[in-house]
Amino acid sequence: MGHLGIEHGEEFVFADPENAMYNDLDLNRGVVNTFFNPATPFAFKDRLFKKDGMKDLFEVIGKWNKAFFIPPKQEQAFLQGGTFVFDDGKTILAHY
Repeated sequence: MGHLGIEHGEEFVFADPENAMYNDLDLNRGVVNTFFNPATPFAFKDRLFKKDGMKDLFEVIGKWNKAFFIPPKQEQAFLQGGTFVFDDGKTILAHY
C-alpha cells in the first residue's frame, strides 16, 4: 500500500486472491466485458476531451511498475473490479 500513498491501507483494503468475494458479488468478467464493451471507448473519449481528464489515469499507470501483479489464476486477468464499502454487514456503497 505504501506505493499508493495509503497509510494503514492493510487495515481497510480487502484483496481477494481466491476470488471468494468476487464470485459472490458476481462482478463482470471475460474478454467481451473487459476489452469489447462499448462503454470502454466512450469512457476513454470522455477522459481525452475533458480538461485534465487523463491526469488521474496517468498518475495510476505511473504507479503500476511498483505494483506489478500476476494473478494467481489465469482467468483473473480479465476480471473487472469494483469498489464496495460495507458497514456491519450492510452495503453502504457499490460501484462496478
